[in-house]
Amino acid sequence: MLGPVLGFGVFAAVIVGVMYGPLVFLGLLGSLIGGLALIAEKKVGRSLQFGDYSFWKRSLAQAAAFGLALGVIFFLVFLSKFRPF
Repeated sequence: MLGPVLGFGVFAAVIVGVMYGPLVFLGLLGSLIGGLALIAEKKVGRSLQFGDYSFWKRSLAQAAAFGLALGVIFFLVFLSKFRPF
C-alpha cells in the first residue's frame, strides 16, 4: 500500500521542484528520504538491522551523506561552467 503513495510523492516532489527551483527540490527530497527513514524506524522498531546503531547517529550520518551528495552535485555544476575547449 505504500508503493503508490511513494511513487506519487516523488512525482509531486519533482513537479514542485520544477516550479520553485532546485533548492526547494533538494529540500523536499531530503525531507522525503528523512521521513521515510523515520517511518521505517517506527514501523520496524528494534529488528536486527535497525537495532545496531542509535537513531541519532544514523540521523546525523544520513544528514552528512545528503550534504556530501549536495556538495558533489554543486561541484559538478560549478565544474561544468569551465569549458577547456
